[in-house]
Amino acid sequence: MRSRAFTGVHPVIQFSFFMAVMLFTMMVPHPVMLLTSFVCSVVYGMYVGGRSSRSSFFRLILPASALVCIINPLFNHAGMTILFYLPDGNPFTLESVIYGLVSGCMFSSVMLWCVCLRFTMTSDRIIYLFGRAVPKLGLLLSMIIRFIPQLTAQFRRVRSAQRCLGRDISQGNIIRRTANFVRILSSVIGWSMEHSLITADSMKSRGYGLGGRTSFTLFRFESRDVFLLIFTLLLSAAVIFGCINGAGEFYYFPAVSHIGTGFAEILAYIAFSLLCSFPLIIDLKEGRKWTAIP
Repeated sequence: MRSRAFTGVHPVIQFSFFMAVMLFTMMVPHPVMLLTSFVCSVVYGMYVGGRSSRSSFFRLILPASALVCIINPLFNHAGMTILFYLPDGNPFTLESVIYGLVSGCMFSSVMLWCVCLRFTMTSDRIIYLFGRAVPKLGLLLSMIIRFIPQLTAQFRRVRSAQRCLGRDISQGNIIRRTANFVRILSSVIGWSMEHSLITADSMKSRGYGLGGRTSFTLFRFESRDVFLLIFTLLLSAAVIFGCINGAGEFYYFPAVSHIGTGFAEILAYIAFSLLCSFPLIIDLKEGRKWTAIP
């Protein structure tokens, strides 16, 4: 059995980790940093999510990333290395291809970290983080995270029933498939609206929105959580220090710059690698304790 010790740490640790990793991935377009984020997100996503993560990656994230890679050089014609000319006369450059690959890597990394976030942070943890400061936002986020898997499961149930009637989206010509998809989607949307009304009535009957209500939580900061928070902040500070001193500077136009190997760059690479592999290390370490023979 795989250990998922990172899902048991304090919600503040989880939120700090995912926000730091996703912010660095989006704001530092360095190829080493992006490749590190992509590899770690794939490995941890497959580890914590299993078959569901693999399905999301190969069916949604990977095709969308490939589309970004293909579209970018068709519309971005900057760069010095011209490979050939398009039929409209615009150049197709090597730099635009590389930048398209980098953009696709960035997009897929952020999406994969969001998938990991869905498997790691439950609705009660989100309510704990935002319930007191912004209760409506906390409730909205927790309901969204809970609603997505329910909507997916309902779509599969309706599609299975329609397949038995010969009305699946994989049956018939393109017009019939489109009509079948619209029918299935309409059924799922109707179910979601009915489910939302039932949820609203349930919340109203339980006194949601009334004054004087208190909150209860079982989350407590332990010595382990303090150490993990300090560790996360130190790694983030090391990455920021490296980026300030030139580790995050990388240019794709008009020519691709060289990857730096100075002290600041090496420090940022190592710190970001440790930060991205942080949850997997915790899970593997905890799993090794449980499987160790005394």
